Amino acid sequence: FGGNGDDVLRGDFNSRSSDNTLGGDDVIYGGAGSDRIGGKAGNDSLFGQNGDDQIWGDAGDDLLRGGLGNDTLFGDNGSSGDGSDTFILAAGEGTDRIGDFQVGEDFIGLADGLTFGQLSVTQEGNNAVISFGDETLAILNQVQAETLIDNAATTFVLVG
Repeated sequence: FGGNGDDVLRGDFNSRSSDNTLGGDDVIYGGAGSDRIGGKAGNDSLFGQNGDDQIWGDAGDDLLRGGLGNDTLFGDNGSSGDGSDTFILAAGEGTDRIGDFQVGEDFIGLADGLTFGQLSVTQEGNNAVISFGDETLAILNQVQAETLIDNAATTFVLVG
């Protein structure tokens, strides 16, 4: 758990779990402040909470939620990005910029009663923009809005 202020938190790539696999399934909460959070290996659950956070899932099937603030989320580190990641969106939590979304591999999790029918998905330059009313929930870098819409049934999932 991070505290008040800006924290750097990461899961441990070098540890081994009880079944002798590299890394672990970490749960990390950033707390208040603009935090930098990295999951490293394993299937991690990473929560930025308050502040403008930067979150990297790295390897594994990760769950990322920025929380309040304008956050930047990366499911995988871009060089060894294995795994399908879930990027959680909710109304009233600011705009998340998602740096490495892969349609057909990753998921957009809709939280707090949000449904796909309430959203608009538009194109701005090379990026898909997901909005709820006047609020921009997420900007997906290098993703086509039309592709997201065409794959909505398998891309958008309801989460707690």
